[in-house]
Amino acid sequence: MAKMQLPDAILVNNYIAGDENALAILVERHQSKIYGYIYSKVSDRDLTEDIFQETFLR
Repeated sequence: MAKMQLPDAILVNNYIAGDENALAILVERHQSKIYGYIYSKVSDRDLTEDIFQETFLR
């Protein structure tokens, strides 16, 4: 099964186990929706980028 098809929960577990690629897949999968949501609340691209990055670091 390709990683792009794995459920988010499995990708999170894979990332916790040390698979950096799993995080990249999660970010790619959800980037547009999360970025759009954050931007709709703060209306500042630089702040949106900072918040978006913090979201995935945590």
